[in-house]
Amino acid sequence: MNVTELSPLGPKINLPDSLFNRTALEYGIGTGAQAVSSRADISETTNIIDQKSKVAKFGLLGTVTNMVGFALGLTPTDLTDFADTNKLAASFESAHQLLHALAMRQLMSPNGIDVQNRQGTISGKISAITIVRPLAIVVEVLLSLVVILVIALMTYAYTRPSQLCNNPASLTDIIAIAADDDRSHDYTDEISTEASRSRFRLLNGRICASRPHVASPVPSRVVTSADTRSSPTKTEAETRKSLARPIEMSMTVAFIFLLTLLLALVTIISLTIYAKKHIGLPVPSHHTVVNQLVLNYVLVIFATFLEPFWLLLNRQLCVLQPFEELRQAKASAARSLKLTYTSLPPQMNIWNALRAQHYILGVVCAIGLSANLLAVSLNGLLQIDSFLMTEGTNLTRRYESNFSQHQVQVVSSDHHYVAKANITDGVALPPWTTSDTFFVPFDLKTESKYGNVSSIRASTQGFSIRPECVRTNFSDTALVIGKPFSVYIQQRTPNGGSISCGGFARPYGGHNNTNSALEVLTQLQPIDPLQGDEFDREATLLVNATKEEKVTCRSILVAGFLRANLTVDINDTKTDNSNQNPVPEILKINSLSSLWMMCRSSIATAPYEVSVDPTGRVQSYVATGPEVNNPTDAFSNGTTPVSFINSATFALAHGRDTLPYWHNDTFVDTWFAYFIKTMSNSTMFVDPEQPVPLLEHVLPYVEDLYRRLFAIVLSQNQDWLAKAEEGSTIPGVLFASSQRVLVSRPMFVITVVLLVANMAVAILYWTRRPKKMLPEMPYTVGSVLAMVHASGLRKEARKQEEWKKDWKFGYGRFVGTDGKPHVGIERRPFVQPLET
Repeated sequence: MNVTELSPLGPKINLPDSLFNRTALEYGIGTGAQAVSSRADISETTNIIDQKSKVAKFGLLGTVTNMVGFALGLTPTDLTDFADTNKLAASFESAHQLLHALAMRQLMSPNGIDVQNRQGTISGKISAITIVRPLAIVVEVLLSLVVILVIALMTYAYTRPSQLCNNPASLTDIIAIAADDDRSHDYTDEISTEASRSRFRLLNGRICASRPHVASPVPSRVVTSADTRSSPTKTEAETRKSLARPIEMSMTVAFIFLLTLLLALVTIISLTIYAKKHIGLPVPSHHTVVNQLVLNYVLVIFATFLEPFWLLLNRQLCVLQPFEELRQAKASAARSLKLTYTSLPPQMNIWNALRAQHYILGVVCAIGLSANLLAVSLNGLLQIDSFLMTEGTNLTRRYESNFSQHQVQVVSSDHHYVAKANITDGVALPPWTTSDTFFVPFDLKTESKYGNVSSIRASTQGFSIRPECVRTNFSDTALVIGKPFSVYIQQRTPNGGSISCGGFARPYGGHNNTNSALEVLTQLQPIDPLQGDEFDREATLLVNATKEEKVTCRSILVAGFLRANLTVDINDTKTDNSNQNPVPEILKINSLSSLWMMCRSSIATAPYEVSVDPTGRVQSYVATGPEVNNPTDAFSNGTTPVSFINSATFALAHGRDTLPYWHNDTFVDTWFAYFIKTMSNSTMFVDPEQPVPLLEHVLPYVEDLYRRLFAIVLSQNQDWLAKAEEGSTIPGVLFASSQRVLVSRPMFVITVVLLVANMAVAILYWTRRPKKMLPEMPYTVGSVLAMVHASGLRKEARKQEEWKKDWKFGYGRFVGTDGKPHVGIERRPFVQPLET
């Protein structure tokens, strides 16, 4: 876990001496050794960090103190820059501060002093709904205004005096308003005319005129012909030409409306196809408010305007639906005169319409209500999300996929330090490296047309080692008494000869009459054994060994786990691996047991498709071809797979602190034993009180360590690879996290379905619209009374009785109560339907 941000909570104070030993830290920094020697694992007791391979690239050869390597590593620069004393001081100051922080970290670790639990906050990135404050303020103000207006309207409606006895929601209720006034037919024709001077008032639910008025001798709604059954007269024909129909029901409005819906549908489908093809749409702006307006509110405005238009169409249909029923002169009162469509908001009439079997009106009510659902779907149609965008590119090759050299220039423990940081502390492996494979590097790019690159994917060759370990036996006694090259075995060379191979595994230290453990890892070498038994035989390296003999022996790596109880010279003891004393005199071997394994390896290579981050750290990989063992075409300049393995194995088995030590506790003094202990998360393999481990238990950890260290060694020696030709490239893909506008599939489906439904209902609406038959739209009380003032329905309404169920009503021509022909609403059989 890394520190991303810090802020002091108080003034800085000096650490008390009781908490932190500054002298010990300064002593360790200055001398590279611990002030007080103590038993611990090698990771804790290694004093001088081997940095020769790191400082060599700065031109520094030979041994340098730890601080020089730390200063150079923390401030990578040219060595000549350190001629500036300010830069020199800053570099060493940074190194000093880092070492102090690491010392405090170790002190505060669970293995150090006890610390009290503290309150803290865990923060992370989650998906959440955010509110755009400027838009929220606008919404809050508008909602407050709506609440105020609603309260004012309710107060006004409640306190206003009313003379209505019932709700004038139907034609029957309006007829009843003028039923008691015998003179209503005298002024009805002038109710809706601007020239009328009559004044009207509502008293006890009935309309009354304020003064007598004589009607016009030839009312516009009166048919002049005395024979109401005859053909329409010229005046009637002219009246027919001027019949009213709302402009909203005209074909021009229908065409514009359907074209708008079609354009909206095509636009949404086109955006969806484009977004699917191009992985989303570009974000309009980096400003949240602008994005909200463009991606959400603009679409919602469309649905918001669509709803009132359907409301208008619905209202017109609610007004005309009773007259459409009356047009055929055979409608019952329940389906015509008593319809109360105007008493509710138009969309709320859906149930009444379905109950009256006015299905077109019911569908129009439903589609009007669906405009709210359309607004919701359009609001969620376009969503901003972080998306991994791809861009094809050509990447410059650094190296060929073959090794042209394999000389280990410096015996280093860098691979041990890297493995320790990875296994113990969770630090990422080096670039181009996984736990078992090294990939041939290529040049990386950090920018793409979509922004900063988060990942790069390309095809490259991968190399790994495949160890095959088997159990074997060696002369444990010769090893214990300290004979050189006691790990000894005869091998056959490729040309059929025989060679003696031995490993220098001479143990150090010793414990008297105590159960002890020893862990050994060594690479075999050609040796020249002398004659004698195993106790007297002395062997030396074979100086004039041939290339075949060296290759044969050096390809073998030997690992061993020993348990012993020895009687030794107590005057020659060991405290830790910093005290490399010679083997003490073995007085007696009380008990001795061992597990030995011999490992041979092969190089495996295969083409891989690798994804790395901009620093080269491997994120994922997959083999794209078969794996080949020991391929000869992967090596050049005389390098062979076997010789390459020998060099890599040498790097694995050598380095600082690789000599084995006897220990009578579970602290280990070699990197090999430390990794086995750490990877297994157990001390059973190094505990002297436990028996030697079984091969099947320890072998997976040995092979894992072998593969891991091999990949790390290759990553640290990339110059072993042959240089690629200048200008050669490989195809690759850049991945960049970019915010894109995505189309929500569920919202898209809902939106398309609703728009198609709107178009279908609109077509149905205009093709089945009510026919023209009224001289003017019945929006007012006067326009309705003009249709019934001469009708016998007024007389029936005075009785204040329900219309009989078998009565049928219609709109057409009839002889009124004044004995004159009229066009309006009357009961059958007194009315003749109009020809429409």
